[in-house]
Amino acid sequence: MKNSRFLFLSFLFIGFAANAQRQNLYFLKNSGQHVKLRDSADYLRIVQEPAEGSSLFIVNEHYLDGSIKSRGLSSLIDPVLYQGQYISYFKNGRKQMMGTYKMGKLIDTAMHYYPNGNLYTVIGYQTMKDGKTSKYIKSVKDSTGKDLVVDGKGICSFYDKDFTQVTESGSINNGLYDGEWIGETEMGGLKYKEQYLDGKLVAGESMDKERNVYHYTKVFVQPQFKGGMEKFYTFLKTTIRYPGECQRNGIQGKVHLKFMVMKDGSIKDIIVTKNPHHLLSVEAARVVSQSPAWEPGLERGKIVNVSYNVQVSFTLRR
Repeated sequence: MKNSRFLFLSFLFIGFAANAQRQNLYFLKNSGQHVKLRDSADYLRIVQEPAEGSSLFIVNEHYLDGSIKSRGLSSLIDPVLYQGQYISYFKNGRKQMMGTYKMGKLIDTAMHYYPNGNLYTVIGYQTMKDGKTSKYIKSVKDSTGKDLVVDGKGICSFYDKDFTQVTESGSINNGLYDGEWIGETEMGGLKYKEQYLDGKLVAGESMDKERNVYHYTKVFVQPQFKGGMEKFYTFLKTTIRYPGECQRNGIQGKVHLKFMVMKDGSIKDIIVTKNPHHLLSVEAARVVSQSPAWEPGLERGKIVNVSYNVQVSFTLRR
């Protein structure tokens, strides 16, 4: 079995080398971060040219053993922006999720499955006027196929992505969270109890491992530059020094950065995920590292370290 998987990967790389103009190969972490080496990756992504008569790129992802991870179509090469039908698979080869995307967001109905192949959830998605996505939980089953939620009503539990831990339990009414929900975060060990009304969080109380108690009305609050993002981009514009070599050669574009906003508001662990030129990425990272302190993020009322993404634009005046 191992030999066949190795052989599959060998053909995969040979195919990529022989057909370099027609497909792109990327190595990625589960976080979505691009890495340069296969040994540092969690999975592979292959983006191929559109089929005849289509404008959408063909996207196939594989686990490192060569087994299929997902299949879909995208209007962009990198980053992918899924359009149309999409299907993902567990490492055991069984279906994980089937759904339809529009502009990178799930629409219509998506079906999720247990690793044993049984249906897990059926969820309806709708894009609102403000661009946000609302979801309607149509049905939930346990791993044996027993109905827990039918026609948007019932009591159920949800699991982490590996189905090793129940993350939360509560009641569903009219397809939405309603009444009391209890759970525990996958990371951070926060235990919580929340009250919902028609899908909206009314009040929440969480407790960490040190038994500190937090009260909140928002599950997650993103970190924010003090004064807002407009001030952050003003800071970037006034601090950036355009690399001379790039300026002389007319090189411009966007540098994609990922970093951690720490509990004290400082910026750490800056990673360049995409860039038009290495000198632009060096300058973008330098400037962001000099950023004044941010307002840290909150998870269920507790201050936490949060991963954050920004794009730093380099544009030459004509």
